[in-house]
Amino acid sequence: MHCMTGLPPDPRSLPLSPGQLGLALRLRLLSLFAFPAAAALAAILERSFLVLLLLAGGMMLVSWIERTRFLRAAGETRLPDPGAFWPGFAMRTGLLLGVFVVTLGVLALFRDTALARSFGWPDLALAGGTTLIVYLMNLASARMAETQANLVVTHINAQFHPPDGPANATGDIIDGEFTDADQ
Repeated sequence: MHCMTGLPPDPRSLPLSPGQLGLALRLRLLSLFAFPAAAALAAILERSFLVLLLLAGGMMLVSWIERTRFLRAAGETRLPDPGAFWPGFAMRTGLLLGVFVVTLGVLALFRDTALARSFGWPDLALAGGTTLIVYLMNLASARMAETQANLVVTHINAQFHPPDGPANATGDIIDGEFTDADQ
């Protein structure tokens, strides 16, 4: 029906899908390993170590977008704290540098290695492509998780029926109250 009319399906008619929630979590897990894998790939391709700065910048960009999305979902209107940028950038650069050096060290055991002396299009493609892929994975994961959370809320609201028992005609709950007849 959705593909024929273009209207979104009724959320109450969609079943809860633990598989879709599991896929959202697996996408998040894969996105955590994408940047270190790109640093290892840069070492395998013998690219300049400067690509690590771009990769760390891409990690910061995706992190900033995710933090903003989480704040908006929590009802906050402020942006994430910019004071955490430089420590976060240094930490991410150090992580990627560690992966790069270890991968390069292992490769040096088996072959001659010579890093590129310049920064070029392959470096931009590697950093930009990794950043775009991670952003899209996080976006898909967030939408799947949001859909599942909305389905849970819809199912809970559909099952909720206000009790008719302990209230009087005006809606005041009188069960368990003691009143003096003189008052």
